[in-house]
Amino acid sequence: MSTATPLKAEQADIVSAPTLRGRRTREKLIDAARGALIEGAGAAEITDIAKRASVSAGLAYHHFGSKDGLVAAVVEDFYDRYARVANQTFRGETWAQREVQRVRAVVRFFLEEPFTRTLFGPLGRSSSVMQAESACMAMLIERGACNIAQGQMDGDLPRQADPHIAAAFVLGGLRQCMSLALFKAANPDVDQLAHAIWVLIAQSVGLREGSKS
Repeated sequence: MSTATPLKAEQADIVSAPTLRGRRTREKLIDAARGALIEGAGAAEITDIAKRASVSAGLAYHHFGSKDGLVAAVVEDFYDRYARVANQTFRGETWAQREVQRVRAVVRFFLEEPFTRTLFGPLGRSSSVMQAESACMAMLIERGACNIAQGQMDGDLPRQADPHIAAAFVLGGLRQCMSLALFKAANPDVDQLAHAIWVLIAQSVGLREGSKS
């Protein structure tokens, strides 16, 4: 007959993860870390984050390994949500018409997401964050390259441009434009900023004259 004592909730999390409880704990920690990083202008302690999430610091270390691991998970979550916005299906007769909508949706996401200013500001200088961002951007560039290639097939874009280089240029430029806009104005106008960025993107990828946008 077993004499083992019942596991506490947190211990059960560790033994049975990944479970629904474990996934929810991870989500709570990511949400708590995001809030702490925003309030702390990119600085946060894992003990404070765990307290916000109503779990022990040990459980936070179990799920993420370190504070850097937890912060990286917050960055990855941000880019996952960004990708869902950027990769949704937009309707339009031409590549350019669809891309105008995509740019506006992405600009709106960046402006309305509270974590953007923190990530593109003080937090972005951390080596662990830069590494996490680089991995996320690599996946976005792959999807963006397919999109550029589609524009080339549709005849809206010149075929001589390498799709991967063009996608990296557009996505990197978009990030820098958003960073600059956010720190120049408290509340940039979505439509004005999206239009300005679209003009730059259209020029950079060589959008052919006469393509409807």
